Amino acid sequence: MDQAQLVNEVLELTIAYQQGDATDEERARLERLLSDNPEAVGWYLRIVQDTLALCDATAGKADTRSQSSVAAPAEWGVAAAASHTAWPGWADGTLARWLALAAVVGFVLLGARWRWGTDAAPIASRSVGQQSAQVVNASNVRWSDGAQAFSEWSLVNPGDVLRFESGLVNLFLANGAELLVEGPADLEFVSLEKVVARQGKLAARVGPGAIGFSIETPHANVIDRGTSFGLTVNKDCRTAVVVYDGKVDLDVIGGANQPRRRLETGEALSVDRQGRLTRITTVQSADFLEPFNVRGSDAAREQVITAVSDNVRSLETAKYYRIVPRGFREDCRAYVDRLHEWNGLDERGLPPFLVGGDYVMTFNDDKIVTGIEIAVTIGQPAYLYVLVDDRVPPPDWLTRDFVDTHWDLGSDDGWEDQGGIVTGIGSGQSIDHNFSVWRREVREPTTVILGPLTREASAEGILAERSMYGIVAVPWHANRLASDD
Repeated sequence: MDQAQLVNEVLELTIAYQQGDATDEERARLERLLSDNPEAVGWYLRIVQDTLALCDATAGKADTRSQSSVAAPAEWGVAAAASHTAWPGWADGTLARWLALAAVVGFVLLGARWRWGTDAAPIASRSVGQQSAQVVNASNVRWSDGAQAFSEWSLVNPGDVLRFESGLVNLFLANGAELLVEGPADLEFVSLEKVVARQGKLAARVGPGAIGFSIETPHANVIDRGTSFGLTVNKDCRTAVVVYDGKVDLDVIGGANQPRRRLETGEALSVDRQGRLTRITTVQSADFLEPFNVRGSDAAREQVITAVSDNVRSLETAKYYRIVPRGFREDCRAYVDRLHEWNGLDERGLPPFLVGGDYVMTFNDDKIVTGIEIAVTIGQPAYLYVLVDDRVPPPDWLTRDFVDTHWDLGSDDGWEDQGGIVTGIGSGQSIDHNFSVWRREVREPTTVILGPLTREASAEGILAERSMYGIVAVPWHANRLASDD
């Protein structure tokens, strides 16, 4: 899509998500755009920043930016200390005004190449102070005794400390970086270039203007190189870092014998208080925050896949497996190291018994690893499915332990480094390869060992005519067993 189409789509999806009216499809689409398209992230940050500035301007606050707290106008329905499931938390009665504003913004963007151009600084960068951050959401926050309490729309200035026992705080920095912090947390905003995190779960999404932004913990210094990443800090134990997209540099504090380590998409490491590095094999939402919580609402169901590991010796690789609870759906991302997506083969969509299942984003480069064994821990009676590329003969372990359901689905391959090959939207669109769905009944909690995709050695991983298999699990009580006919 061209730039105007991209901006309009990001704007519409952001409005729906902020208002809390986004459908599952719209939430998935927003997540996909922000995960796969760095340009979409840039526009998203500018839209939100300028929304904050326009809201402030409506309140007549343009001449009072030096105040420590900026309140949203009452007529917009934003209470200073309110908690919301979607930020900034517009009240229902303000939707018409907000949509009118969005329409004007979209019109100006398309017709006049407004100040959100690539080389122009966002309005909010000037309006909230060149060196400040702003709280755009504070959900169910319980501030620590004696700590300063920040409300929604409060400015966070250099030297301010955010210390809270529970809840979630969303910060936007004036340089285009975004932080999401979950308590218990102890965070000091030092400058636009640096934050000190002594405790808490954090997620960062960094725009082009904030590359080099760093988060310092008691154990390590994490330096952004254009990315989104997650960080979990236990001040008495360790710091864990996971890269969702892009790159970070990891410096071990006090680790003179540890050189700087670069982590890229699909890699994760932890650093303990002695400066020792350990590979993280499983990444899931219980342990790490993600930049955007746009999953489905079925949060009450117990997770089916609880852990994934392999037989690769620690620190030979920093690759991780990402578990996505209840996340299997059209256009969901298939691998941690590719932009490929799962889709139905035609307009009928994905096999219905898979939709809403827990799934694992595997590493596509493992398609050529002949000795790999992947251990999948199942926490309750379930149906375990393996999605296997039809270009590869089914391996022996698969035909021995699984049965072919005679259902198929497709892979829509995306590449950002090969001419910008993009994925389609929706079932039956841009299908590149077919995969067969194999099933195993797991009648009690256990660990299932999956073998290699192939025993054929290959030194050309990226050129190999195959893709790594996918893994999905659904609860036994879901009663959505695939037909064997």
